[in-house]
Amino acid sequence: MQETLKQCLGVDVSKKSLSLSLGALGSNLKKNFTSHPDIKNDISGFKILKAWLTKTVNNNVDFYILMEATGVYHQEVCHYLYNLGYKVCVMQSGRVKRYVQSLDQRSKTDALDSKMLSMLGLERELRLWEPPSKELQQLKSLSRERSSLLKDRTTEINRQGAIASSSYSNPKAAKRHKKRLQLINEQLAVIEQEMRDLVSEYPVLSKRIGHLESIPGVSFISAATVIGETLGFESISNAKQLTSYAGYDVVLRESGSFKGKTKISKKGNSHIRAVLHMPSMTCVRCNPTLKCFYNRLKPNKSKPLVALVAVQRKLLILMYTLWKNEENYDSEFENKKAAKALSLCCTG
Repeated sequence: MQETLKQCLGVDVSKKSLSLSLGALGSNLKKNFTSHPDIKNDISGFKILKAWLTKTVNNNVDFYILMEATGVYHQEVCHYLYNLGYKVCVMQSGRVKRYVQSLDQRSKTDALDSKMLSMLGLERELRLWEPPSKELQQLKSLSRERSSLLKDRTTEINRQGAIASSSYSNPKAAKRHKKRLQLINEQLAVIEQEMRDLVSEYPVLSKRIGHLESIPGVSFISAATVIGETLGFESISNAKQLTSYAGYDVVLRESGSFKGKTKISKKGNSHIRAVLHMPSMTCVRCNPTLKCFYNRLKPNKSKPLVALVAVQRKLLILMYTLWKNEENYDSEFENKKAAKALSLCCTG
């Protein structure tokens, strides 16, 4: 009999159902998989999953549950399994996709996806998931509501412009559009005040967001939105992972004599990219570090916007660093770093 070294349950999450595949890694490094019929993504399905795991899982062997982050649909089952004491891991979809591509797996079904997740969990070292704090979840909810209203406001402004430019305009319709725009602006003000009130209730959160606000060009709303969208960078372990999460990772396409354009993937959190646009434009004027960075890049880029996107990426990494280190922005940091490196070279 082969000894079991590790067990991992792969859970493919959709809005209405969960697809399950339980894998076991033997001492001969072979993997065995046990599937289960799909269950509902609600409390009745969770109870079925609990009963199956109780009967099937070997309690003397390390056991992990791995799933992809799928918007909000994975959150309820994550909390349920975490409260039962299981080791839950949530992985960004981009990493799982690249793993599947490396296996040359061309078919795609929910059952296969859950098996791939189980296989990935057996082969790799996993980072455990912990529920984000209540205040961060509330902050994310408010930032998403604000983002939605901003889109509605842009749509409403465009509609008013079209009505004003039309050869025929209905005064009553124009009045209704004006009222809708006024209501959106009022709701935006209320949401932003709720974000400020929420943060002020938690001194630690308020202090750490203050570190981000110390960056010239970064407002409270920008900092709070980034923290809300990343849930305090809870699933981020390094700068490279953060840029990929926000869609700022650089994609280069070259093959033989073909030289494609270098661009960002945009396969990430669009809310972060949207909220960093205005701060980046302010930073290139008043932030000493990012202003020099932008001026150095701009002449080498075909469009100024490309250099501005690079500033957004650098700004996001800077916010992540200050949050993790719990430090305020230091405009002389780069000069101090260069001076220290120079002194070390001279000493050597």
